[in-house]
Amino acid sequence: MGLAEQKLVMDMVAWASNVSSSVMIIFVNKILMNTTGYGFKYATTLCALHYMACSISIWITQAVGGVKKVTLPFTDLLLFTATANMSIVTLNLSLMINRVGFYQIAKLLIVPFVCLVERFWLQRHFSRPVITSILVVVAGVGIVTVTDVQMGDNMLGLIVAGLSVVSSGMQQIFCRTMQQKHGLSSHELLSNTAPAQGWTLMLLGPFLDRYVSAGWVFNYDWNVPALTFLALSCACAVGVNVSQFMCLGRFSAVSYQVLGHSKTMLVLLGGWLFLGDQIGLKQFGGMALAVVGMVAYGITSNQKTGPPKEKPSETVSLLGKEKGGETRVDIQVHAGSQGKFGNAKKEEV
Repeated sequence: MGLAEQKLVMDMVAWASNVSSSVMIIFVNKILMNTTGYGFKYATTLCALHYMACSISIWITQAVGGVKKVTLPFTDLLLFTATANMSIVTLNLSLMINRVGFYQIAKLLIVPFVCLVERFWLQRHFSRPVITSILVVVAGVGIVTVTDVQMGDNMLGLIVAGLSVVSSGMQQIFCRTMQQKHGLSSHELLSNTAPAQGWTLMLLGPFLDRYVSAGWVFNYDWNVPALTFLALSCACAVGVNVSQFMCLGRFSAVSYQVLGHSKTMLVLLGGWLFLGDQIGLKQFGGMALAVVGMVAYGITSNQKTGPPKEKPSETVSLLGKEKGGETRVDIQVHAGSQGKFGNAKKEEV
């Protein structure tokens, strides 16, 4: 087998692994947390177990010399950990409270939110086609949201979904900012932040879950089927992060957009086929409109443009890591805008 064929095989393995693990974790978590499933309604503790599983896989990789150890300044680590914890907790709460379809469509709002922050924080100017595509996404999500609220009067689910969008968008921004400032790969950043997130969520999880669910995780019925799904959920979390690392730098921006859209469509289809999500005509139209807007955004945001006239800039990509899907956003960060963070230290294993 030649080098070209080997690369094609590895690309297909990376693509399939990322899609399957990202889609599977959503349905495994939904079955695990749903009252009609195993009733594990402790979203924060579940997040902690995910990150502890990822930490163990990273420690094993470091032990065999596959990844460098990274030491981040405490303030940077604290800021990122707090934001990332809020993101993953609210995402899992949204998945627990809302339908799978609404959960997945609401996540598309992360892109408009990040663009809004970049517009006012980094003074990025968007082209008219990009703005139009973003407005199409917002309109589609708005239709789905209004329909869901009217059908179920689920204001709590709407609020949690909104918090997940804001926190996930900020996590994406901080993630790329720290990677740029400290010169880290995504896997090196994860090797430092995953243990911090795992331990903090493990300590806070039972108390937060007690407040949200009115029950202690320690009183859960730890039967074999539930433990099996819990272990499968943790395995999927590790699979998402490993496949994410395999995909980084392997695909172009447009290819990564297609990867994200394929996962969105599979999640929506799976929710309808396997979890009994009821999709009316208005909801289907809103979902289709939101996905079309995302596809248009992927095309227009990756079109070549002329060099900036005022300030030098470098093109970067924000890659959101969620349990259950990723969103890639191409932005421009003006030089000198990353100066809030300290220096990272790398140690060879």
